[in-house]
Amino acid sequence: MAANKSYKPVANTLAASAAIGGLAHSVRVLTTSWGLILLNGVAFYSNQTLKSGAVAVWVSNAPTTGQPTNLTFTDANGNYGVTTKAGVSLVVKFYNN
Repeated sequence: MAANKSYKPVANTLAASAAIGGLAHSVRVLTTSWGLILLNGVAFYSNQTLKSGAVAVWVSNAPTTGQPTNLTFTDANGNYGVTTKAGVSLVVKFYNN
């Protein structure tokens, strides 16, 4: 298969203010046929940037009491990124150290 040099990922944003309060929010993300997405952003905890914290991602409807499907950590600026499965529901939780 030839590489498409004009490929550009489709970006979508969920504002930090919308994510506060533990409520579920839907964001429709169109993907390519690759089956994976890069979930990245800045983590917030108690209205502050979460520095050196944990980011856990559960795929589909897996219970969040079990092991997360993906786990990563934020850097000194609260940035994180993790590759996960596309086309399924995701639950993302941030943990302070």
